[in-house]
Formats: sequence, structure tokens, C-alpha cells
Amino acid sequence: MVKSLEVAKWFVSLGKEPQNYLGAKWIPALLRRVPESGRPLWALRILSLSPHYFFDHDNPKYRGMSNTEYLEANFDAVTKSRENIYEKMLSRYLDANDTVLDYGCGPGFLAKATAPYVRKIYGLDLSLGAIECARIINSAENIEYIAVGKDGLDAIPDGGLNAVYSFAVIQHLTNEVFEIVLKNCYRKLKPGGQLLLHIQLNDETWKSEEEFRKDRSAKGRVKFKIGLHCFGRTEQEHIEIVSKHGFEIVEIKKLENFFTEFADEIRSQRLLVARRGD
Repeated sequence: MVKSLEVAKWFVSLGKEPQNYLGAKWIPALLRRVPESGRPLWALRILSLSPHYFFDHDNPKYRGMSNTEYLEANFDAVTKSRENIYEKMLSRYLDANDTVLDYGCGPGFLAKATAPYVRKIYGLDLSLGAIECARIINSAENIEYIAVGKDGLDAIPDGGLNAVYSFAVIQHLTNEVFEIVLKNCYRKLKPGGQLLLHIQLNDETWKSEEEFRKDRSAKGRVKFKIGLHCFGRTEQEHIEIVSKHGFEIVEIKKLENFFTEFADEIRSQRLLVARRGD
């Protein structure tokens, strides 16, 4: 019964497009109606409707907490994890004068962690609900959150970015959508601008897009339709698709080199660094 209720909450919060978690139009409308003082807690409640924003309901450390205590503790944990990602990984590639795009920013935790160290950061996401939550709980003077939408990318000048990063996003995109993302990144980056992609290689858990498409079971079709897929690609496949769109590969580094404490969990994950060609 509890599991069915969780699934129902998740489905009612979905947008129309695949992987548009918290994309339902009622979410930003509701959050704007809530008194300003109560919006942060309501934003966390909204985020907890989706299994995709790192709210770990089953973690024993949250047992015995009230719902409010659980949400606030989880907010603190995710905030610290994103600060760790910036400090150990992104800080090596970004400078104080950079204008940066967080592609697939979700509720903005990594954008907020990065903001103090760059000139300006755009946070871009498909989900209207996630963007509204980001504006409430992860705002900063130099962050501009925008929804992909019809004209969303117009807020970013062509050739106006020093860097684009994307974390925990590319592995959820079909090749078709991945190529659209790369076209957008190329257009918005300055010549020589950096592309920083967190990628997932094939392993025993992460199947290819082709394998996902071949699963014609009812469960498999539903998972693919709403975007519950996590694609692994070979390193060479990533190189080919990124290079195809005008980028020069600089390096591909094992994520465990940055986060040794999680080496076993992230052994097949990489950071792909590329530059936009002139």
C-alpha cells in the first residue's frame, strides 16, 4: 500500500515529456501560492515526490525523524555532497571569471555549490517543478535558473559560455537527445570553451540503449517511455558522438581519481573533458 502511494505521487508529478520528473504544471503554481516563509519546506516536500533527486527514504540514519527533520537532514546531506563534487572535481576546471552552464541542473544543488567560484552560472533543466524548487532552496545572486522550454536557451547568448558541465544526466539520455544537448552546448560555448561531462561506461548493470529498446515486456516499455533508463556507452562511443559535434577531446578521467572514498561504486564512471573547436 505504501509503495503504491509513492508510485501514485510520483506519476501525478510527472510532466508530459519522458524524464520530465516534477514537470507537472501544478507544482510551480502551488509553490508560488505558498507564503514565502514556508516555501523552502514545501520545495523539499515536492522534491521528495520523485525518486530522482537523491532523497534516500530507506537510509537507516533517518529512522525516527519527523518528516520535516528528514527533509532538512537530507537537504544538508545533498548540499554537502555537491560541495564535495565542486571542490574535488569541478574546481580543477573552472575559473572565477567564467560564465558557466549547469546542463540538467535539477533542483540546483551543484549550481549553488559552484556559484561562489564563478562569475555567473545558468542552471538549465527540463522540469518546471525542479527549476522552481531550485529558485527557492538554491538561489544566489549570480545564478539564473531557466527551463528548457521553447525559448529557454535564448536566455543564454550564443558563444557566451566559458564552460558547460553536466553531472548525472548524460547516462539517462537517448543518443538522439544526447546529440541535441551537444549541439546546444556547441552553440552556446565560446571557441575553446570547455565541456565537462559525467559519463557512465557499460558494465554488468548499465545496459546500452539498444538493449533497453529490445525489452518489449510491459515493464520494459513503461520504463523506456517515461525515461527510467540508465544507458552505458563505451568510452569510444562517447568520444565519437562528442567529436562528431565539433568538440576536441582533452581527457577522460576515472571518477574514482577524484572520489577515492567511493571507488568501488563509481569504477565505471568517467569525467569526459572536451573543448569546442574554433
